[in-house]
Amino acid sequence: MTAHRTCPTTRRGALLALASLGAFSLAACSTGGDAEFEESGGNGAGDGGSDSGSDGKEQPAASDGGGEEGSAGGADDAQAASSVDPADAIATLEYPIASDEAEGTMTVGLHHLRRRGETLELLLTFTPEFTEPGAFTLWDLHGDDHSVVAPALVDRANLTRYDILTTNGSYDGPTMWNSKQAAVELASGDTQAYWANFAAPIDDISAIDVVMGAGPSFEDVQIEAEEG
Repeated sequence: MTAHRTCPTTRRGALLALASLGAFSLAACSTGGDAEFEESGGNGAGDGGSDSGSDGKEQPAASDGGGEEGSAGGADDAQAASSVDPADAIATLEYPIASDEAEGTMTVGLHHLRRRGETLELLLTFTPEFTEPGAFTLWDLHGDDHSVVAPALVDRANLTRYDILTTNGSYDGPTMWNSKQAAVELASGDTQAYWANFAAPIDDISAIDVVMGAGPSFEDVQIEAEEG
């Protein structure tokens, strides 16, 4: 099981960076050893560097929440526009910041994994702590590697992995169902809320692991029923 700790209250408002929607479904096997991948269609995401999306629109500043004000995977507009308090996380984990630009730790808070129709909506918060001056994006703080930021869902019992929904776009492009990683700059202690959407599990399960590319996993995360 993941070692959880109580997340300290931060005085900064959490910043929402929402990506536009696409249509994608991918399931791949994943265990501690080698496993064959089981695909259900779609394409993986490519590394988009530090681009701010292929839609050509200028991204809002950090004070505006970053990213586009879309409804990632069905998130309500009111919910998307509100702040997310990292102290409300139901579980947290920490890992070292993997960047030449800053040295410190990243705290990830798990807020919910919720069914929305044929998809699952994951809400996380990222809060970096470092001593260097200035501000950095999640992309900066993860070694300029989008795939290290992106979480995945792993059903170990059925050897199935679910990656973020996309239509073959870059991680910060308009076809990736996740928050933008290179749009919001965070000073030490700032928090960015991060949304990601996945295909609903093909097997009848009530919990699944949320695997972080840069650190440990949230194990046996309960899948919340759809609201309403």
